[in-house]
Amino acid sequence: MKTVLLTLAMFISSSLAFSAEIACGSDGGMNRCPLPGADKKGVKIQQVLEGKCTFDKSWWTDSDGIVVDKGCNAVFSYKTGSSKSSGASCPSNMDQANCDYYRDGYKAGAQDRKAHLSQAYERHEGKYDSQFEKAFSSGYMAGWNK
Repeated sequence: MKTVLLTLAMFISSSLAFSAEIACGSDGGMNRCPLPGADKKGVKIQQVLEGKCTFDKSWWTDSDGIVVDKGCNAVFSYKTGSSKSSGASCPSNMDQANCDYYRDGYKAGAQDRKAHLSQAYERHEGKYDSQFEKAFSSGYMAGWNK
């Protein structure tokens, strides 16, 4: 009985650690799905949608996101905790995925201001997925105005 409860507790705690998902797919060629710090987020396959997905062969992670290749199409789960090294605190109503992009925007905005660049978050267009543009731009403005 103790073994069953311990196994169940480990399953529940490990499943709670992954609260965000991202779908990423390849049509045969290489494709990167932006997810800042993916290499430190414990990315795992939640569900294979199409093709064969093998870690280090048809999918992998790096600091910029999840990379899929050779027809791998899957939904990936990842830990939502992130480094607070940017110094940014996210708005309390923001979920963790948006918060990650907010912090990246904050860091970019602070760096651009230090470099005496204009307030143009669009120059960092490749650093965020379009669905997170609002979070990135909000963070950028907060970082630029700090």
